[in-house]
Amino acid sequence: MVGMNGDACIRLAYDAIFQGDFEAAVHWFGQALELEPDNAEYYFRASITCARSGKANQAMAYAHKAVELNPDDRSYRLHLKMLQARERFAEARQLLSQAEPDVGRSVVLLQEAVQLDPLLAQARLLLGIAYRAQGEYRQALESLRDALQLDPGLEEARRLLRETRAERRRLLKHYHSKRNR
Repeated sequence: MVGMNGDACIRLAYDAIFQGDFEAAVHWFGQALELEPDNAEYYFRASITCARSGKANQAMAYAHKAVELNPDDRSYRLHLKMLQARERFAEARQLLSQAEPDVGRSVVLLQEAVQLDPLLAQARLLLGIAYRAQGEYRQALESLRDALQLDPGLEEARRLLRETRAERRRLLKHYHSKRNR
């Protein structure tokens, strides 16, 4: 790599991205970082590419490093928060898919995900499902409505919203009929 500098490696990384070769892009970002290990912008760009390539751990490490090197950059901090939100969402989804789901822990993780990235519609959808599983219908409905507001194409949220409303009405009707006996 004699004669190469970080900017040349970054250009090669973007050339690779445009050709659809994300492995090569990640390689060239790595080369740029070896040449300029204190360049926060390189870590940020590498993190974005890794995140898009399904390399979540590497993306997270690069995002942390970008923020560490330049904590005042709002873009770096926002990107890190988005990655952290996705990480919590993935963990909650995994907990809910177990034979014995940990709904309580999932709710906490999903609340954190929504706090970190308020625009993560999938987290709001899953939070609605988790609240419903806990019998927290008001919060479930609110989360499902929020998910639909963020992404009107979420048919699953639309379906769950109808089902949750109907379930809540049945329970309220049952409760009131028992009270009036």
